[in-house]
Amino acid sequence: MTESAAAKRRRLTPARTGQGWYLPRPVRRFGGRLMEQQVWCWGRDVECQEGNLLIGFGFERYRDRETEDRSTCYRLDQDQLHICLWGFGMFFGRRDLGGLYLNRFDICPKWAPVESLAMGIHWPDELPPFARPQGLPQWQRARELWTSLLLWIAGYETWVRAQAGLAYRRECVETWLRPFVRPEKTAAAWRFLSRQAWESKDQPLRKMLEQYTMLKRPR
Repeated sequence: MTESAAAKRRRLTPARTGQGWYLPRPVRRFGGRLMEQQVWCWGRDVECQEGNLLIGFGFERYRDRETEDRSTCYRLDQDQLHICLWGFGMFFGRRDLGGLYLNRFDICPKWAPVESLAMGIHWPDELPPFARPQGLPQWQRARELWTSLLLWIAGYETWVRAQAGLAYRRECVETWLRPFVRPEKTAAAWRFLSRQAWESKDQPLRKMLEQYTMLKRPR
């Protein structure tokens, strides 16, 4: 029996199940604005009157002393977890899974087979190459990392609430030029992204996102 052309194409085309970030456009916009706000809040946490919250959480500070504006990297190396925070984004790496780079203006991460970064990285052009994962094994690692990253940020926000209080986080958000996610909902918003809860189809996506934001639906 002669194999049909369509069947041959299906046989020769590799399966792409599990390869992709699965971020609908509204979710990507929501996540991008959430990330911008989060980076702002990390910057405020450095200047907290009660003490530098990033250092209190366990980060170490590294400054580029060769430049006038002294770009700063906050770095956390904790067992198999390696995190770097800058004003332009963040790196999140775990042993055997590689690392993700997340730009402060875009919620869609890039992956690289590196669990940790070299010391002394202070600018985007000093980063190693990050790209879209290729093939199912890389996607599986990247997606596991992605869930861990989102839950880590949610956990950090929960810790800030316990250490400095909701009033403090409200003040941080109020000083941001484009406040977006309600301070009391920040951790929940990151957990929402980690669960990909929009796939439940229980209610319209816009309504699901509105429960976290300060924006009201137009009448």
